[in-house]
Amino acid sequence: MDEEIPLYVRRDGQELQWKMTVEGDGPWHLRLESPHGVEATAMGDNVFEALRSMRPGLASRGVEVCCHGARTDVRPSGLSASHGAWMVYVLHLWRPPTVRDLVPTFGYCPAELTGSTEEQDTYWEKHLKSRKNWFNFINPVWWIYFLTASWGRPKRLDLRYAPRRQHDNP
Repeated sequence: MDEEIPLYVRRDGQELQWKMTVEGDGPWHLRLESPHGVEATAMGDNVFEALRSMRPGLASRGVEVCCHGARTDVRPSGLSASHGAWMVYVLHLWRPPTVRDLVPTFGYCPAELTGSTEEQDTYWEKHLKSRKNWFNFINPVWWIYFLTASWGRPKRLDLRYAPRRQHDNP
């Protein structure tokens, strides 16, 4: 499967639209292209892991990826990861993730919400610790939220949150 996805990046304070090409069905191959050529390539067991392996090289050149997969507070579920991790969960420390927290991995996200892979790992560890907190089991709000989780729907790629201006050149 080959797919081309418009992906926003921030370089020198400007948000630019580049092109992400996804190839394969596992292992997944990613290629990020700017108008000037190929900027980065990566490979991984799913698109989330491939994006994670691509980001440190981009960060060293001053390029931030503006998509949900680069947020500090996201992770794919085990099932999502086994199917390519095209959707990730936005994790909250005070409540369990539900279908309402699903967002597309390559969907637009403001650069202010993104971070490094180390920050993602730190947040993931903090999230795992908060899941084991005994207070979650006696908190009625947590249980109400958990039991009503099936009432929601995943977030769709909402173009209202995409930048209005599209810059093609850095």
